[in-house]
Parts: sequence; structure tokens; C-alpha cells
Amino acid sequence: MNFRSMLFTPAKRLDRIDKALAACPDWVAIDLEDGVGLEDKDAARAAVGEFATTPSFEKNVARLALRINTLATAHGLKDMAALLNWPTWPKLLILPKIESATQINQIAALIRERNEKTLIMATLETAKGIARADRIVEGINNIAAIGYGSADHMAEVGGTMTTASLALGRASVLNAAAIAGVPALDGVWADLRDEKGLSTDANLGQEMGFAGKIAIHPAQVALINEAFSPSKQDLADAHALVDAASRSGGGAFSFRGKMVDPPLLARALRLTQSERSEVYK
Repeated sequence: MNFRSMLFTPAKRLDRIDKALAACPDWVAIDLEDGVGLEDKDAARAAVGEFATTPSFEKNVARLALRINTLATAHGLKDMAALLNWPTWPKLLILPKIESATQINQIAALIRERNEKTLIMATLETAKGIARADRIVEGINNIAAIGYGSADHMAEVGGTMTTASLALGRASVLNAAAIAGVPALDGVWADLRDEKGLSTDANLGQEMGFAGKIAIHPAQVALINEAFSPSKQDLADAHALVDAASRSGGGAFSFRGKMVDPPLLARALRLTQSERSEVYK
């Protein structure tokens, strides 16, 4: 399952769903949280509920995610109550502002009770959530991905969206995802006109270990997909290294003038066993 790109679309603008899907993100996330003002949340929730009964929703459900409001608010509880009446649930449910394993486990139990196939993505975006990242994931075993809500995190701590300011949050989310054994998604790039900045930031995230990045506009998706997809050369090199390892008899060995140890081999194996089918570079 790919988590290279996730494009958020406000729940009050469901007319944008087709355009969002056409941009080819791995996930289109219908947003009931930050993308909807307080005065519009009830109407947006009802509109999404109606959309869930349409052929379009059923046709694309495998690529649709839903971000609800935090369960620490009345609107979050209303979101979950409404979801119980949906005939079909989205493939992925995004839980924002996670600060404890209990918040995740309660929803996971509800999903099991309903016999739904919906997966969970937990978003760490508060100071408390970032500080507790490792403890949160050690208390669960039922999430599909972890996202970094960088904008909310920086707003709370008073930081800016620079590489240096985001370092702690990114590292915490990456470590938590590694502990849980799931992909991590990096936060947004807010400047829609700065394609070079987006590419640089996405490539940095890929180098750090993120599996993908959150997008806020369809035009960002192709650049994000490119950054988080292996190139043809990457795949060729990985296959060659894996083949060499199979002939080495185990342990460290020399490959193209360099010593290969288990961590390097593990990276090559991840590439060759990846489910990604699109190669952009």
C-alpha cells in the first residue's frame, strides 16, 4: 500500500473530489477538520454522509480517506456518530491531534466491532503528542501510517516552517513510525507557487526516511510522487545488490568497490519489494 502522497480536500467542497483524484495522489483525504470552519461543520458532515451513498464514493473508496475532528471535541464525536450510519466506510480514517494510545485504540475497537476494513492514520501535531510519540505507538498495534502535522505543531510552539524548526517534530514522527513498523508522512509545503521549494522539501523528507508527503493542492501531487518514487536507476542498483547478496553466502561483502552490511542490504530489499509501480525519474 502506497503512502507517497495524500491530497486534502475540504469536506465543504466535494465538487473537487474528481479533480483531486485525477491528480493521481495515492490518497484523497476528505477533510472535516481544519478545512472546514466551525459554522460549516454540521453542513459539511451531512454533505459527506450523502456523498458516501453515491456510486462515485463506492467506486473510489479504496483511495478515499476521511479526516475527522479530534475526538476531544464535540464535532469529533459527532463525526464518529455520523460515520456509524454510513453504508460504506472510507478505506482510511485520519485521527488528528493524537496524544495517547487510548484515542487510537478506542476507534480501532469500534472498527473491529463494525467489521469494517478501514485503516487508521494517526497524526502527531501537538507538543504533547510529539513529546509522547514513542509511548503512543508502543501502546498500539493497529495503525497503517503516522502523519506529521507540522503546521499545527509549529503554531503551538511558536516556530516557523523551516528545516531547522521542523527537525525535532520530523525526527519524533519518523522514530515513532519506525517503532510501529508503518510509513510516516511528512507535513505540508504551504507555498503553492514555489515548486522548487516543494521539490527540495520533499526530497529532504525522502532522504530522512518519510514514505510520502501531504499535499494541499493538486498541482503539488506530481512533484511529491516523483520525490518518493524510486528511479529506474535506484531499482536497477537495488536488484543488482540483492542478487550479489544472494551469491555472497551471507555477512558483509564487497559490491562495486564498497562494503555492504545489513542496513544497506535492508534498504535495497525494501526497494525491490516495494509495491510502488510508478517510476517518475
